[in-house]
Amino acid sequence: MKLYFVKTPKFVKWIFPKRIWAFSRLEKGVHLTFDDGPIPEVTPWILDLLKEYNAKATFFCIGENVAKHPEIFKRILAEGHSVGNHTFNHLNGWKTKTSEYIENILKSERTMIKNSEFRIQN
Repeated sequence: MKLYFVKTPKFVKWIFPKRIWAFSRLEKGVHLTFDDGPIPEVTPWILDLLKEYNAKATFFCIGENVAKHPEIFKRILAEGHSVGNHTFNHLNGWKTKTSEYIENILKSERTMIKNSEFRIQN
């Protein structure tokens, strides 16, 4: 396996200044992320393990899965985990027109807001 170190372009950070782009290198820790959920076959099991070890993670959710399994999505939030937008139906960013891709992300965002008790802060 070859490792690639990728740095976020500065203009992207400038466009989205309220996003977190890096973590302290002085603190030791592991950041857990899970993609493509929530799905009933895996996500509840992961949540149980995280609770057992008093650990937190970030779940990059697909809007379509949030709509299908809102109770699991609400559990993710209720247990204090972070969520990220992983599009509505997992479009390939390289093979999709930019306008279509952005609309897909916005559709996912609306679905996540609709199926949660939180509100996204700008």
